[in-house]
This record gives sequence, C-alpha cells and structure tokens, in this order.
Amino acid sequence: MASSHRGLPDVPLHGKLSAQYKTTFAYPTIKDRCPIILCKIIDHLYRERINIGTEFGTEAQESLKNIIEQLSKLRYEMQTNKPISKLSDGGENCNVWNAYLDKAQENGEGVTWYSATWMWVECYMYRRILSSFLDTQQLQKFDFFRHQKEEGFRESLASMSELGSWLQDQLEGAQQHSSTQMETNFKTLIRISLWGNKCDLSISAGSKQSATGNIVEQLHQLETKILADSSHRAWECVQAGGCNQILDVVMDNAGFELFTDLCLADYLVTSNLVKKVRFRLKNQPWFVSDTNPHDFHWCLDTLSNNETDNTLKNLGTRWKNYVDSECWEVHVDPFWTYPHVFSEMEACDPQLYSTLAQANLVVFKGDLNYRKLVGDINWETTIPFKKALQGFQPSNILSLRTLKADVVAGLAEGQAETANSTDKQWMINGNWGVIQYAGLL
Repeated sequence: MASSHRGLPDVPLHGKLSAQYKTTFAYPTIKDRCPIILCKIIDHLYRERINIGTEFGTEAQESLKNIIEQLSKLRYEMQTNKPISKLSDGGENCNVWNAYLDKAQENGEGVTWYSATWMWVECYMYRRILSSFLDTQQLQKFDFFRHQKEEGFRESLASMSELGSWLQDQLEGAQQHSSTQMETNFKTLIRISLWGNKCDLSISAGSKQSATGNIVEQLHQLETKILADSSHRAWECVQAGGCNQILDVVMDNAGFELFTDLCLADYLVTSNLVKKVRFRLKNQPWFVSDTNPHDFHWCLDTLSNNETDNTLKNLGTRWKNYVDSECWEVHVDPFWTYPHVFSEMEACDPQLYSTLAQANLVVFKGDLNYRKLVGDINWETTIPFKKALQGFQPSNILSLRTLKADVVAGLAEGQAETANSTDKQWMINGNWGVIQYAGLL
C-alpha cells in the first residue's frame, strides 16, 4: 500500500496507475473484476432474453446473440492483453475516444489492456459495452445495469426511511436555525453523503450492494475512518456564498447514495443556504451503478408512489416539486464518460468548465471522480489535495469519497502508515473516507 513519501512502492512516483503493476488494485481489476462484470451482463441478457423480446420486440431479442458475441470478444481481448481497438459504432463521442487512443500512441504510451493507464482502459470497457448495443436499433437506450441498481434501491428502503425521518425533523424550521445548528446539520449531511458512497456495485463486480441500518446512528463509529476532514472549510464556503448561490453535485452511484445526496441538497435549499442545486449525471450506463437520468427520475417516481411509507412518499413528492420548479436541475454532460481526467477538461470541454465556474461549490462524489480529480497518479499520500488537482479549479471543490482504489492525496504525515497497520486493505475496501476541499483562494 502507499506511503507518505513514496506512494505505491512498485509504481514510479508520479507515474500513472496501470495493470502492468501486479501489486496494485489495477491488476486484479483488469484480470478479474472487469471480466466478471462482463460475464454478469452476458448471463443477464441470456436469462432475460424472453422478457427483453416482449418489451422491445422480436428483432431486439434476435440481436442479443450478436451483442453477447461482442461482449465475449471484449472479454477475450481483455484477458489476452490485446491492443485497444478504435470505436466504429457512430456514437456521439466516438471521435473523442479514437482521438484519445491516437494521442496515447503518439506519446509512446501503452495501448494494450495491461500496459495502458488504468483509468483509460477501465472507462473504455464501459464504452465498448455500450458500443455493442448501439449496433441495434431497438436496444440503443437499454440500460444493462438497471436491474442491479433498482434491486439495490429496493433493498435499501428501510435505511432510506430512517434517514428520511431524521431529515424531516431537521427540515422543520430550517430557515430559523442558528448558524451553529446549520453548520452541525451541514457537517452531518456531508458525512451521510460520504458514507452513502460505500454502496458501489462496480467495486463488488456487480454483486449486491445495499444500505442496512440507521446511517445517522452509525456516524459516530465511522468518524475514526475519516482520513481527511475539510468539512469546516466547505461550510465556510457555503456560508459565505450567499443565498443566491448555485451548488453543483457531480454524481456517483444510484440507489442509497443518490438518496443521501438528495437529502443534503434538500437541507441546503430549505435552509436558504443555496438557491439552486444542479445534479450532473452520466449519459450512459457506467461503472455498474452510476446515476443516469432514468435512475434519477425513477428514484423520485418510486419514492413519490410509495403507498406503504409516508416519509418516503412525502420526500419523493417534495423532490419532484424541486425539479418541476427548477430549484433542482438535472444535467447530462458528455464529458463525465470521456476517457479524460479532470485536469484535461478546460482544454477538452471549455464550455463545461465555464459552466462549473458558475457554481460557488462543486461537490464531486465517489471514487472514480476522485481518481479523475487527482489524475489516477501514484502520488505520495502527503501531497496537498489542491496540488494533486494539477490546475483543475473551475470553482471551489469538495470531494466526498470512500477509498476503493490505491490512490490518495492530502493526508497527514504518517497517516497512510497508521491506516495500513490497522487495515491492510484500507485503500481499496471502501471502509475509509476523505472529505477534501480545495478553494479558489
């Protein structure tokens, strides 16, 4: 595991993570986790072929054979370390991906599954999965992870209800809360949103991940697992931003994590701390459980139609009204499913960069967003978080992340070594978290 001054011992310092380094988490990801995810998609398509035919038509059912063949081919390419191939499906970001491959080749970088940078090839797998569906007219919008996300949502309903009841108590008279009470609730909701990130289907290779228990009651025992806590600086940023400020949330997982993010957004709006919240979602099925527009609206519809739990029903109705009134906005930005890390955004997508600059605070949720924030580089763990952003600073930034990859920045001297003595898997098991802030000033 990484150390305070050397990072990962078998990777060049400040080098990009890659599956060629067998002692890193990149290696089992490409060797085992990604092929398992592909196998689960193939198995699901085969088992559900009749239902898919009923919903999408006979041609869609017949096209499944070709899709399964393409996914099996992708798995073979991955397992035998074949070169990354260009996309030819005509998708809207096809040229972006192919140009990225060309640039990697021009720079003399590895372009096979095990020699290329981990960030790029893991993202590429999900884009290639989509490619196999884009070849079929009927299934171009088919979400091959939807069943897993919706199952995780349903299995988390009890925890959502308990959290929802707590939230409703905090919302009563929120505008009249003292600054101290608002700060306390803000920091509590930030932690709830942080630990909601534990529910991640990609880290478990698509196995079941759902929330259990009362997350508010669990916060005290989880406090020792927070490696970096800049929540007070984030609070100062929000408090100084004025009641007309915009807050952006670059989303991660659907299901329980999405619910926790909505709770945070509700309190910020209800207490008049924030005027508008913009949720930034993926435009395709991504890393198994990442939130796309269907997941977002399905969540609100499912909650508002819940006839057995008034707490969830009321919150769902309330949140749908926020969307209808445009107090909450849903944005689907293509960049989030590009191969680029965020330090490349200003050059690659200047319009998105300038749009993020409109917000007083941009909250980045989860592990993949964190990896893209810090470039998926083997940093010494003590490098300041802001420096690891490599110039990416469209606005004030807050990262809420449970660690599921062996890259981290902004820790105190000796903290990595202490965590490793307690938990050998601290960087990858999702049991440790960071709340890290980088301000414009």
